[in-house]
Amino acid sequence: MVSIQAFYEDSPVLEYAGNPLIEALPPILSEEDAVEGLASIPPLPGEERALPKHIRMHCLNRISHLIQPFMIHLELEAVISSVLRSGYIGRNPMDAATWRHLHSIRAQSGSSITNVTASTFSLIGLSGMGKTTALKAVLNLYPQVITHTRYHGRDFIHTQIVWLRFDCPNDGSLVGLCQAFFRAVDAALGDDIHATHYRTKRSVSSLIQAMEQTASTYFVGAIFIDELQHLNAAKTPGKESMLNFFVTLINTIGIPVVFVGTNAMARLFADVVRNARRVSGQGVYDFKQPEEHDKTWNLLLETMWDYQWVQNPCELTDALKATIYDLTQGVTDFLARFMILGQRYAIQSGIEQLDATVFKHIAGTKMKLLLPAIEALRSKDPGKMSQFEDLLPLDDQLEKIMQDDLYVVPTAISILRAQQQKRLGGAATTADSELAANKAAAAQQSAVGDKYADSPQNTSSAAPAKVARVIPMSAKIPTVSQATNVLRAAGWLASDPFEFEPAYMAA
Repeated sequence: MVSIQAFYEDSPVLEYAGNPLIEALPPILSEEDAVEGLASIPPLPGEERALPKHIRMHCLNRISHLIQPFMIHLELEAVISSVLRSGYIGRNPMDAATWRHLHSIRAQSGSSITNVTASTFSLIGLSGMGKTTALKAVLNLYPQVITHTRYHGRDFIHTQIVWLRFDCPNDGSLVGLCQAFFRAVDAALGDDIHATHYRTKRSVSSLIQAMEQTASTYFVGAIFIDELQHLNAAKTPGKESMLNFFVTLINTIGIPVVFVGTNAMARLFADVVRNARRVSGQGVYDFKQPEEHDKTWNLLLETMWDYQWVQNPCELTDALKATIYDLTQGVTDFLARFMILGQRYAIQSGIEQLDATVFKHIAGTKMKLLLPAIEALRSKDPGKMSQFEDLLPLDDQLEKIMQDDLYVVPTAISILRAQQQKRLGGAATTADSELAANKAAAAQQSAVGDKYADSPQNTSSAAPAKVARVIPMSAKIPTVSQATNVLRAAGWLASDPFEFEPAYMAA
């Protein structure tokens, strides 16, 4: 929660003058100020490249905090600035009509604002293109809560919630939406009064009425509903009820409602003309998939390329740019993941360089869950691209990918093996000799195993003569004391506890 005490500054816009809800907001930003406010440029690696690799691994997450503003960010900042302020014009607390409206809502008399100035817009785009990140960056330019006490010599004791942002419930239910609203209100105010009070099972109509009262009481500036494509999962009556409810918030209460979601959100409004008009009141802002040679994509890639903690950073050539675009298809979230995961692998494996081989390795291993989605985007086929959202792995799966810091590569295996030798009291050899010795032992073990037709290593049926001389395993173990030696020689026992790790076998 970011809460401030109201400080009023006269507005140069005539319609905003004399309205404490608007005059308490930060000044309207120029494009230059907006760029500075929206940008999040973390410190560059610099001398950190000389740090030990286990320290550098922790620096990589800095990439996820990078925000490079583009023109779409400036457009988004400008429209949110306009929507917030224009929505307050018809709800000026210095106007007696505003208080009559508030009392009518509390009395459930059904009276609505006569001078509705609320508008809205929609924000759509592919998953991972940075819609939510951009929205959060813009909203962070505003305090969420403003506390009023006096305005121009008059007592005005009130709490203003400038904005609320929450996700549409997965099942698209109106009850779930109302509960998400109350949780967002409590998060803004720093308490749990509303969510606790309305947690008990109530009718949808009573929840909606309570939501309208709460939104009006705290003079909520705008409501941003994210992941609205979840509404597609709702049954038809519930879906229509929610769409009608959005229109009620705008028309009756005068609160702007902004819709945020993937391209699948568009079909929610396709069949309802008035909802389509409302969702595009201030326009539709689309975070589109950039082309390979798009200037904004190249700017982002070049900016992110500076954040390399590998000891041998290489030049970002045109060929490497083409490879990265091919593997990410211009999705900004994918790019950030590739930069983080690629460097983790390069640092821990000792490669210490980001190149096409590293990125392709990451694409085929750590990011293989994204391959169907990437292929759909690469195809440019509208039918396949329409299934893009369904092809993406769940958020918790992607989060697990990013949290999996351990890469079992040959150098790591040799370190683990050396530690094991120390624990067992054996002579510790160097990491390289340990790795070479175990690989030689594995090759010898495989050769010994080929002598036995019943050995797990021998899966070939191309030598019938060998099959004819099969000796039962029980006949090879005359005594119990010799069982371990016979099984090991046959390749049935593992002498190296790490030999079945994929990275070890690949090496």
